[in-house]
Amino acid sequence: MPQVQYWKTKESVAAKVTTNSDGALIMKLDGEDEAFPGFPRGYLLFGTLSKLKHRIKKDLFNASWWALESGTDRKIVIKRGKRIIDKIGRLLEKSKYDMVPPEKMIRAVKEIWRAWPAGGHRSQIIKEALTYIMQEDDGYRFRMQWIIQIFNPSAWWFKLLFRNPIKDLDIALQELEHAEIIGDMKLKIRLFRRIIMLALEDERIKEQFLKLCKEVNWNKLKLSKADKFHFRGKWFRVDLDKFEY
Repeated sequence: MPQVQYWKTKESVAAKVTTNSDGALIMKLDGEDEAFPGFPRGYLLFGTLSKLKHRIKKDLFNASWWALESGTDRKIVIKRGKRIIDKIGRLLEKSKYDMVPPEKMIRAVKEIWRAWPAGGHRSQIIKEALTYIMQEDDGYRFRMQWIIQIFNPSAWWFKLLFRNPIKDLDIALQELEHAEIIGDMKLKIRLFRRIIMLALEDERIKEQFLKLCKEVNWNKLKLSKADKFHFRGKWFRVDLDKFEY
């Protein structure tokens, strides 16, 4: 399967930052057949964005996991998690001027931004944090796009079979863990899945999620030809539906 080649012999190549026909930022890499969707900025990946992701994982996901393991009531864990969102919002404020405006976001991220249902300030924090991370960190973005081949509420078969979006998301995240190659990433996906499924037990969060499922054009979130081209250069079974790895 076609994939990015430069990493086999070089640490980096020259790239030209430009926009595609949708106005989204892309990078044309020297010697590569497909432009890279997006423009990940190193000073963010190793700076403020890194701090944001660490805070989310440590204070929201890890803390919730250990609370569950210690027997804390699930509703209390969810309530604590909501308070953590407020703290994450204060940290996110430091990155306001680093965020790519919606019109320059890649298609998948732009669609999430557009379709996100109106909600309170915590919903807005999650929207901004999620789209910020997905726009800048292709490792996370590609993985979230990959599950759309399994989790696609706008697909005809999904509607025909009256599928449950929450149950199907759980299945998709299990498949995502299976597609990982590195053990540490498998553990991260397992952590993410457990806490996301916990959050969806909250009626307000569940309501917002189901609204999002109905509004999003999930086909816009699918991995494009260029996405797959660059994703295949990472430690991940991108074509698990076609090949035995």
